[in-house]
Amino acid sequence: MIVDDEWPALEQMQGLLRQCKGVGDIRVYDNPREAFQAAAEQKPDILFLDIQMPELSGLTFAEELLTFSPETDIVFVTAYRNYAVEAFELSAADYLLKPVEPMRLLKTWNKITARKVPPVAGAGQGTSAAVRVLGGYELTGPHGPVKWSTHKAEELFAYLWIHRQGSVSIILNDVFPQWNYEKGKQYLHTTVYQIRKTLKSAELGEQIELAFDRENYRLESAGIADDISRFQEAANAALQSEDPERLQNAASLYGGELLQPLDSLWVYPARDKSRRLYLKLLEELVHGLLQQERYDEAEDYALRLVELEPLEESYVLQLISLYWRVGKPLRAQRRFASFRESYMNEMGAELPAWFLEEYQRLSGNL
Repeated sequence: MIVDDEWPALEQMQGLLRQCKGVGDIRVYDNPREAFQAAAEQKPDILFLDIQMPELSGLTFAEELLTFSPETDIVFVTAYRNYAVEAFELSAADYLLKPVEPMRLLKTWNKITARKVPPVAGAGQGTSAAVRVLGGYELTGPHGPVKWSTHKAEELFAYLWIHRQGSVSIILNDVFPQWNYEKGKQYLHTTVYQIRKTLKSAELGEQIELAFDRENYRLESAGIADDISRFQEAANAALQSEDPERLQNAASLYGGELLQPLDSLWVYPARDKSRRLYLKLLEELVHGLLQQERYDEAEDYALRLVELEPLEESYVLQLISLYWRVGKPLRAQRRFASFRESYMNEMGAELPAWFLEEYQRLSGNL
């Protein structure tokens, strides 16, 4: 598809394109609004788009079209060099200056069509599609780990995978806080376009859909295994059953903190939620194992709690109590002394009175 408000430019570009190998149907439009409606419905493979047009500029045209046709490769065609930065911020496939030279157009055509050649059948097949967000972050497709075009695309996909949906305003506040609304919105749509292209390239476009409706983005997936859902489902079921074996199995699915490589503010509430669920599993495990007098196993999980929350008084006291119960007084005393020192260094105060009284009771010194 070619869109330009000047017919001589349309005819010239049409004639040049017909000289390119593999060109199919060429549709031309001199009215940008009619062209936009047609492009949103027809979703052309390649769009050659003038920038300076009345009523609807090429940059605005492209930004809005990305929502409806993310797979369209857009080539901006203009007489002005000063739009190059804005064009490539919209992930333009190329940027051509008028008058367009035949060899320059051929280079652009070959570059775009080479990317569209389908992969060899059977190449790299067999890898299951999966998302890992615990203890790391990786999306895997049929050809292995997915490589993201930008860090922001990688982060936005993680955000939508965790939240599944979000309005434009909320996403801008969480993921693009450094931008003003209009600039951020443009950057958001560009990043969504990059995600869609990446998913298609990784042959995940049919399994993961990123939809847009009424200023709201929604991510839907089918047949994609992910560790966070598996962990949450197993943990909630195990907590209801109170069975130590099921609690242990669920705890084993926690691979580490959520989205460890990411350090954005929006990550922390989600990370804390999965971490608290894991802590709850460990608490119930220690309680259940103690009831069954499985002290060695209980000690292992009690130690994990202390390692995760080293200044949580109740966890340390539980471990000390366990040591006294199983006849390990030296470990109890060393743990108390170590905790007391750490607490005073971190908090700048003595241990709470209730903690000291309970320790004295356990040690028989009250």
